[in-house]
Amino acid sequence: MKHFTVFAFLIGLLASPCVKAQTGLTGINYQGVARNTNGTVLSNQAVNVKISVLGGAGGPVQYMEEHALNTNQLGLFTLQIGKGTPGTGTFAAIPWQNANQYAKVEMALGGGAYVALGTTQLMSVPFALYAAAGTPGPQGVTGPAGPTGPQGIQGPAGANGVLTGPAGGDLSGTYPNPVVAQLQSRPVTAAVPALNDVLRFNGAAWAPAPMGAGGAFVLPFAATENNAASLFALTNNGDGTSLEGISNSTTSNIAAVRGIVSPTNPGGFSSAVRGTNNGTGGLGIGVWGSHAGSGWGVYGVTPNGLGVYGNSSAGGTGVYANSNTGIGLTATSNNGIAASISISNNANLNDALNVSTLGNGTAIAVTGSGTGAGVKSSTGSGFAVHGISSAQISAGIIGDNTGAGEAVVGRTTSDIAGAVVGRNDGGGYGVHGFVATNTTGTGIGVYGRVGISGSTGRAGRFENVSTTNTLGNTLEVGTNGNGNIPDNTQGNAASFLVNNTNSVAAGLRSEVKTIFANFGAAGVFGVSSGTGGFAGLFHASNPAGNGPALVALADGNGNAITANAEKLGNGIETNINGSGNALYAWVPTFATGRAGRFNIFNDANTSDVITVTTVGNGIAGNFKVDRVTGTSAAVKGEVNSQFSNFGTAGIYGISSGTGGFAGLFHSSNPAGNGPALIAIADGNGNGITANATNTGDGVETTADGTGNALYAWTPNFSNGKAARLVNFNTANVNPVLTVEQHSGGSIALFKSGNPATANVARIDATGKGFFNGGTQNSGADIAESFEVTGNKVAYEPGDILVISTSKDRTVEKSAGPYSTLVAGVYATKPGVLLTEEDIDTDLSTQVPMGVVGVIPTKVCAEGGAILRGDLLVTSSIPGVAMKADPDKVKIGQVLGKALEAHEAKGISKIKVLVSIK
Repeated sequence: MKHFTVFAFLIGLLASPCVKAQTGLTGINYQGVARNTNGTVLSNQAVNVKISVLGGAGGPVQYMEEHALNTNQLGLFTLQIGKGTPGTGTFAAIPWQNANQYAKVEMALGGGAYVALGTTQLMSVPFALYAAAGTPGPQGVTGPAGPTGPQGIQGPAGANGVLTGPAGGDLSGTYPNPVVAQLQSRPVTAAVPALNDVLRFNGAAWAPAPMGAGGAFVLPFAATENNAASLFALTNNGDGTSLEGISNSTTSNIAAVRGIVSPTNPGGFSSAVRGTNNGTGGLGIGVWGSHAGSGWGVYGVTPNGLGVYGNSSAGGTGVYANSNTGIGLTATSNNGIAASISISNNANLNDALNVSTLGNGTAIAVTGSGTGAGVKSSTGSGFAVHGISSAQISAGIIGDNTGAGEAVVGRTTSDIAGAVVGRNDGGGYGVHGFVATNTTGTGIGVYGRVGISGSTGRAGRFENVSTTNTLGNTLEVGTNGNGNIPDNTQGNAASFLVNNTNSVAAGLRSEVKTIFANFGAAGVFGVSSGTGGFAGLFHASNPAGNGPALVALADGNGNAITANAEKLGNGIETNINGSGNALYAWVPTFATGRAGRFNIFNDANTSDVITVTTVGNGIAGNFKVDRVTGTSAAVKGEVNSQFSNFGTAGIYGISSGTGGFAGLFHSSNPAGNGPALIAIADGNGNGITANATNTGDGVETTADGTGNALYAWTPNFSNGKAARLVNFNTANVNPVLTVEQHSGGSIALFKSGNPATANVARIDATGKGFFNGGTQNSGADIAESFEVTGNKVAYEPGDILVISTSKDRTVEKSAGPYSTLVAGVYATKPGVLLTEEDIDTDLSTQVPMGVVGVIPTKVCAEGGAILRGDLLVTSSIPGVAMKADPDKVKIGQVLGKALEAHEAKGISKIKVLVSIK
């Protein structure tokens, strides 16, 4: 059960606010239903209710009281406002005449804090209470002494609408029901007037107005009428009882109210007494019968019909029986059926009988003293008995055997259905058999036998009939015992024995029939889930026996044995205590298979396919083709991969010590002509790729004789290159090729011809180059590297450069026309760059100034339109050339000649044949 930290309740509207105005009984009836926040009824709970009467919806508290109550099994509680334990003010002092009173309701459960449930305006109640204790009316007209009137009751507004005290007068007027209630408690000489009738005072006694043809109402009263309308109707618009019958007699078989239907054949659904409640609330009652003793609250009797018939036309309850400590409903019969419960609608899926209990007792208790069944149930396609349990410690159906019989017996004569079926739709057990108290070792949780009376069949069968059920085992056998060592025939989870020395049957035969070879699809599946133990143990225990401990045969194409280790263990571990082979794999003379094959089929597995290790001085692996004329390799390593990653190799040799070779290929015969190593790439890959991670060389070759340390050649049918040297790392500033000459010979020598005997180019030991056919460079000018004044970023290709007069060997942008300091143009792509610096000097702070050749140059139309062949000089625009006026040109001012025209305004670049003159 949940423990609440915050209480919240839903409560019904005022069910029956009723005023009892007799002296000492003033109060307002209040009923409500307690529920939790989920809407569940709080049944049989102790609750505290606080009622506060407020002067207005949010006004001050004029009166407060508390009640300690208990809800019934429907969560219903009843109280009277005015009868609780006062906390603030008094009930009698509430100013009902203000007609603006509100009731605030608060509730607490189990001694907890109060929670406000809402505030409701009191509508009709205040007038009745005000009338019961109203103020004295004015003195009436003096007349003859009349009967004692009620304490002055304020009547409605109208002529002569006041009822006074002892001295009477003319009291004509219409008064509401509370006035009549007061008159009923006073001695009068006339009959009690009807409700809402006209009261008149005749000077001697109270008398009602004429009531019709029947005359005055005299008791006892008996009349016979033939009228389709109601003969006697009382309508009460207040909170009182419309009709009340009281009997003070102690004689048997009396009735306070009795209704009789006289004919023996009345119409259908006629009733002697009928109670109708047109209210739509959940707490209304059509007929309420109660008894203060041990008798019957409602008693119905009939010879062949229904003694008591309750019907609910909607979702209610036809008959509701309730008892706090006794029996809610008792049905008995001498010769018939004590109770019959049925559903006559085929489409109704509800339970015919629903029994529930919140206590720890039995929901249904059945006892029988004869030979009949305690419970007998039969059904067509449903369940004869359906027991449901929602707790692990309980049971849907339980049978106890306290003697020699069986607790539960299921019998069947069917060939397809079971006598006892245990079904599990959750995660528990279909059938649970266990030994609870027996400690002798002879108890059996589930016992299946066959062979009794010559019967045949199986003592037990466990079958999974679903082809898609892969979540549970068809049979599981487990034990928490330690076994019985060395007698391993006892204490096992399961033991199978063929107790016949001449038998050829298996102690355990297990078969799986499947087209798949998945993990677990096995005739025998052994698992060791602890940190030790064997998943399977086969022991040929007879020392004189010759049979193997395990024989595995595969008549198909599968393996006789497939072994797998998930983690660090070995797929197969074999060892010998004698001189045999730990593993002996052989192929007989008639077979064509392999003696051994090792494969890894997981492309994510980076482990070795085979690892061979020895701690002795022998060879870890010795492979030999023992045939002089053989052409097969002693070792063949192959890798089938699209990648050229490290380790992806047909043969992978590692030297993990500080010496040794990762691979050694030795043609040991001095008379042999075969190479020690041949590397062939039939695809686009390299014949050999060598890499050194640290300071070693990718390839180191030496020649102890007169041959070449490195001889790279292409055959006469090849179109490839004999050598190619490339640096693909843009951050690597090392030279692609370094040639060292430790003698005085040339650094490089290049030959040409077929055969290549003529020297065509050479670089001597000083770095000077000799080229028989001359040289050719990309680019169209010759440039010289110069420092510039200011920041280099202010310059760009095409700028006209002049000699700086402020710093040696420095140039800057031209600043005026016809400058005689003009030196060249900022070259865009020099063919030859000259410098006085060493070849290793950083020239990034200098600019290449073109002095001869075709150079893109900035020009403008300041000297007029430029045509091809025009002489160009500096202009007034910094770094820009213009057309020269031949009459103004002096020596040293001409930059060069235009190779392209320029006629537009602004600055553009054209190609110029630069030649300073």
